[in-house]
Amino acid sequence: MTSRRMVVAGLALLGAVAAMGPGARAETLKVATEASFPPFSQTEADGRITGFEIDLGNAVCAKAGITCEWVKQDFDGLIAGLIAKKYDFIFSSMSITEERKKAVDFSLPYYQTPYRFIARKGAGIEISDAGLQGKKVGVYAGATQDKYLQAKYAGIVEPRGYENIDQITADLVAGRIDLSFNEALAQAEFLKKPEGADFEFVGPEIRDDAIFGVGVGAVFRRGEDGLRERIDGALREVYKDGTFDGIAGKYFPGVTIRADAAW
Repeated sequence: MTSRRMVVAGLALLGAVAAMGPGARAETLKVATEASFPPFSQTEADGRITGFEIDLGNAVCAKAGITCEWVKQDFDGLIAGLIAKKYDFIFSSMSITEERKKAVDFSLPYYQTPYRFIARKGAGIEISDAGLQGKKVGVYAGATQDKYLQAKYAGIVEPRGYENIDQITADLVAGRIDLSFNEALAQAEFLKKPEGADFEFVGPEIRDDAIFGVGVGAVFRRGEDGLRERIDGALREVYKDGTFDGIAGKYFPGVTIRADAAW
């Protein structure tokens, strides 16, 4: 190629890049999700990952000029996989807690829900020291639900740790545990299913910022401030332009899960 042609080709390339706009990004980033926590994330029969967090995550990535490539990972291995650089960040119902912040960084909180117990209808279980004495309670192993039981009911309940909510509800239906303790909206999703027809919420909604944090956030490796700030900016945009409310309304009609009061 002659020098003149090289210059022309170079100018054409610069023009194409400029046409994309100053904020344009062509990158694809790997985003981890549990993919087994409906309605937040779930795996369809054809292998697609769907749910509230997938729709919201895609909207946030679009605002940030990123294409999300979703990666499935069991919840208890999410942070270890992030630190090992198996993916670029996590978007998977992970509560922002002081303990986790010692190892990773979080975005702004993007949703917040209370926690609740469920048990078989007619079981007559009260959420109190006496009512929970000796009860087996299914939780995500090592997650905030587990820590809450250890903090509030140590020596009273017997926490049973699981990798995902399907395992918890399977043991609940089979009678191997007495209660399940999880996010209220995820528990409500189980109650809608045929296998959940014989179960109900027990006790009040539970909120405890000291244990559950101020909401759920995206998770990043320490020091990756540029990416975190881009996601924070995108979260502000999807809240401001109504995108968040539109997606949340699709999955949780009539329920407020906004977390921007904590920003």
